[in-house]
Amino acid sequence: MSETVDKRQLAGATNLLLLEQDARRSQTIDELVFLMVNRSATVLLADILFFFPLEKNRMGRLTAVSGVSELDRQAPMVVWLNTFMGRQPLDPRPRILANVMTVEDLEGWGQWLPAAGMICPLTTPWDGVVGFLLLARSRPWLGEELDLAARLGMCYGHALESLTLKRSTGWRGEGWNRTRGLLLGIGLVLVCMAWPVRQSVLAPAKVVAEEPRLVTAPMDGVVATIAVEPNSLVHAGQELLTMERSLLANRQAMAVEALRMAETEVLRAQQLAFSREDIKANLPMLRSRIDERTVELQHAQGTLERSRVLSPGDGLAIFASHEEWLGQPVRVGQRIMVIADPDKVAVTMDLSIHDAVTLNPGGEFLLFLDTDPLHPRSGRVVRSSYEAATTPEGMVAFSVRGQLVDSSPPPRIGLRGSARLFGERTSLFFFLFRRPLSVLRQFVGI
Repeated sequence: MSETVDKRQLAGATNLLLLEQDARRSQTIDELVFLMVNRSATVLLADILFFFPLEKNRMGRLTAVSGVSELDRQAPMVVWLNTFMGRQPLDPRPRILANVMTVEDLEGWGQWLPAAGMICPLTTPWDGVVGFLLLARSRPWLGEELDLAARLGMCYGHALESLTLKRSTGWRGEGWNRTRGLLLGIGLVLVCMAWPVRQSVLAPAKVVAEEPRLVTAPMDGVVATIAVEPNSLVHAGQELLTMERSLLANRQAMAVEALRMAETEVLRAQQLAFSREDIKANLPMLRSRIDERTVELQHAQGTLERSRVLSPGDGLAIFASHEEWLGQPVRVGQRIMVIADPDKVAVTMDLSIHDAVTLNPGGEFLLFLDTDPLHPRSGRVVRSSYEAATTPEGMVAFSVRGQLVDSSPPPRIGLRGSARLFGERTSLFFFLFRRPLSVLRQFVGI
């Protein structure tokens, strides 16, 4: 007999521990309420259970019934139970109702419920009450079961209070962690936005000759021949190109013949001057005609000589192709090619007016060539234009010229890429939102 009692006690204790564990693992209030009204009977052997929450320190309306999925709040039994529980004190101690009910309550109870009833308050560690369980069965309740109900009520109350605070205030558990994480994240973002950084902008860049020597058309005419290949090395005094010389040679021949005729006329006049006074008087005019024809011949010879264009120095002859110039009419001063030293290069950058930052001479930049984008070249700004101009690509930009300062071999003239120009220091917020703020300023106008 004693062994059977011990097994029953052990089974009851096990059920109590499992029920407490499941109550603390409940994730929502609905899950916990379902557990209270449907599984409490494994510890407190009741036939039917009811749950009444505490609302603003007053007994609330019936919320859940064991074995019922949807509660009819207008049912007569539900209406009577709400009235009955509304008259009960908010005592934190479990109590058996047979000892405290009036004759009127006993009549109503006997009409709807089994004979024995007990109220189990759901208490908190601070002796507060957050709800009530109403239990009913046919057998009378024992005094020992009140202690068991008090323990179970404390477990339910603690779990219900935690879930209520988590849902309503969010200052504990995961809600508080999320709030604290959000506040820390906002603070970190504000600190990062105030972090000082250097302004930097990107601009298209091109490698050009540092001191180019321009080869231009010496006169109006047509290019007859080009004696060098594009991008080939030339030496000072080497012939680069010639202009069409047929007309120039004819002019020289005509000037020679005109000078010869003028000299003949002077010689003849000198011979007749001894006998004729009128011819002697014309001698000064005839001699001046020789000077005039001499000047014309010298001009024709000089023009013919200038039709051969020689290199002004050593370097690369930079131009597109022969076909671009052969047979093409040109005007005096029109550029045909450039003679450049391949070891002396500079970088030109077109800084858009929308990306313009304050650039001072000596400012740093990094050049990322399209042929080698993984190895940037460092340089310094030499000068920048005062006013923006339209580039051949149709972009309005400031012209910036820079010089490479690293020890690597100079890049080939004509290579293109992108340059990152560095300006003054500013906050990270202004660095990131400078363009949006500028657009907003133009749109809003304040």
